Amino acid sequence: MTRDYYNIVDITPNMKKSWTVEIQVIECGHRQLSTAKKEFRRLMFADTQGTRVAALVYSNDLDFFENTFTPYHRYQISNAILRLTEPRFQLDSYEFSWTLSRQTLIEPIEEQTPPPLTCQFHFTPFSELYKYADEENYLNVRGVVIKCLPIQHVKKGSETTSKRDVIIVNEEKKLLILTLWNPIDEIEGNALDKITNTGPLVFAMRVKMTTFYGQSITTSPRSAILINPPVKDDLKLQTEIKVLLRNETYKDTEILLPPPENKDILPIGRAIIKMKNGTPTWIKGTLSLPQQDRSFTQTICAKCLKPIQADINWNIKCPLCKEKSEVQIISRAIIEINDGTGTIAASISSPEIEKLIPLNPSEIKDVAKSEKNVHDVIASSVQGLSVVTFVRSYLTWNQQQQINRFVIVKLHKVQEHYTKEQQILIPSTKYENLSTTKPTSPKQTQKRPQPDVGKTKVIESSSAGTSRPTKRMK
Repeated sequence: MTRDYYNIVDITPNMKKSWTVEIQVIECGHRQLSTAKKEFRRLMFADTQGTRVAALVYSNDLDFFENTFTPYHRYQISNAILRLTEPRFQLDSYEFSWTLSRQTLIEPIEEQTPPPLTCQFHFTPFSELYKYADEENYLNVRGVVIKCLPIQHVKKGSETTSKRDVIIVNEEKKLLILTLWNPIDEIEGNALDKITNTGPLVFAMRVKMTTFYGQSITTSPRSAILINPPVKDDLKLQTEIKVLLRNETYKDTEILLPPPENKDILPIGRAIIKMKNGTPTWIKGTLSLPQQDRSFTQTICAKCLKPIQADINWNIKCPLCKEKSEVQIISRAIIEINDGTGTIAASISSPEIEKLIPLNPSEIKDVAKSEKNVHDVIASSVQGLSVVTFVRSYLTWNQQQQINRFVIVKLHKVQEHYTKEQQILIPSTKYENLSTTKPTSPKQTQKRPQPDVGKTKVIESSSAGTSRPTKRMK
């Protein structure tokens, strides 16, 4: 019997006869629940022309297809069920998704090594991630895994979830934390942990950027992690990566959030509206210290970094993250930033605040014990400084009312250069003393700003796919 082969774009509900498409598996998703509490699994295929299609398997057929597909391998698929896809979920220009049932014929193509992927992938550089912080946008990033941190178990109500932080580095030589959750941690996380010493390449698909750790990315139920996909290896990473890892630059916001370009800085009046909608942004202005702020230290849990009521010497079980953890004292303050279009009051804490004031948490307590006015000491260091800050908002309750509060994620001081009209941003020195003559510690070494990197890049996995001689092929 002669078989009719087609490309994905040829397959429509109007087809009157049997069809077959040769596909390559791009993603094998995990089981999850739909909004209607219906269990399903999502896969992604691409044909020889690079066109992608989402394929869904639902409850009754999940066990049947449990071990059918292997990532990056090729198959012939005949007569899947077509469903029209909402525009926001469409892949490429193809309007339909496929549903696989026991009536769908699936035949593996026997080959020792899967061929290169034929579809294109669009990635966001690490230097551009801050533009999408804490938004509902899904991003694709790529990098080489250089370290898998230990698995953690987090309690959320009556449920316990698993998570793992993975450190990746990209072609910009920037390190970033990728947090894997639940089945992605249990499957892909464990797989990466076993092969980390080989430097596996990963594509993190449909992940979100957060301001945790200053800047990091995290998976969601819609995410997928591709491990060592068969594509051209154009990440020319050198031995300096080991130095970056040893210095824990994946936590260093001087590198993750370098000074922005002027076009990325918003007037405070506009920025407040944007931040209340959940989008962090860069603002610029001069500082002052409100008179009413008299608390300049705070006790936090060393694990979850959230404020708690505890003595610094206690080894306690944190009431928030439920983990046994040491507590630590940090410096903190509420500062006001004004740029002429508006004023914003934002909290700032260690280590960012220590770029502005000459006191660490212990020294703040010593000043208070000596009956000096701590507020005046800090205000004299802060007043009139020009800064650029990356600020986010969060909701809190006060007297049964929801209130928007703001927190500074990153701060850079501004320094006059040549004329008052020509101001440049300089990366702030960690723990820099502004009004004391104490010797500088090694941690006070100034970091250089990172070079500017272009916009979203496109990687093409191969120049052309292999076309099968067919009865009908476009």
